[in-house]
Amino acid sequence: MRWSLELIPLHYRALAAGICAYLLWPFAHAPQWQWQALWQSEAETAAALAPLMSFYTKYGEPALPALNAQLELNKLRDLELSLIAANADFADQVRDDTWAEATEFMIAHVAQNVGANELRIYDSECRNNLCRIELAAPKGLNPEFRALVLKYAATLKAGDLEFHDLKEGKDRIMLELKSDKRLQYGYFEERALKPAAREQWLAEVKAWLGTQQHNKK
Repeated sequence: MRWSLELIPLHYRALAAGICAYLLWPFAHAPQWQWQALWQSEAETAAALAPLMSFYTKYGEPALPALNAQLELNKLRDLELSLIAANADFADQVRDDTWAEATEFMIAHVAQNVGANELRIYDSECRNNLCRIELAAPKGLNPEFRALVLKYAATLKAGDLEFHDLKEGKDRIMLELKSDKRLQYGYFEERALKPAAREQWLAEVKAWLGTQQHNKK
């Protein structure tokens, strides 16, 4: 006789599914650091768990939700730091159109009003938080022209652009400026940085910190 799942009565199948779901439920909600311990070596696991166990020993079971929430927030911080590092160079950046267009307009406007039109811009381009300005330097970067460029950069600083780099060519210089604006990322990167649970994690950490402040009084 050929065995088939359909031969098992429906209520038995439902009961078996319920038992499996009950047994697997704790694993589905386990913090990621518990899952990571499954494929880490014993030494790696011990090193990673040492500060967590110290925290748990000090504050006990009530602190676990806040601890897990902070670990998840730390992962978001590490992800953003890695994205910032990946966008450190001008060539690696995509363009933040709204900010870039407004900043390029400011760059051109300031150049016209610094040094009585002595600055000539060959090209300027802004991307995510970096701008490159190619300036004519027919006499090279002599002291007079250097002073003019420094005055230009100082004026742009008022528009949230800090000096980042300067490269001298034969008859031109490349001035690179950096803004402290938050980088704009693609759709999937933004979703990864701002998951739906982020607000809950922040609330759990804030609530626990509030409890600790109250206990100190």
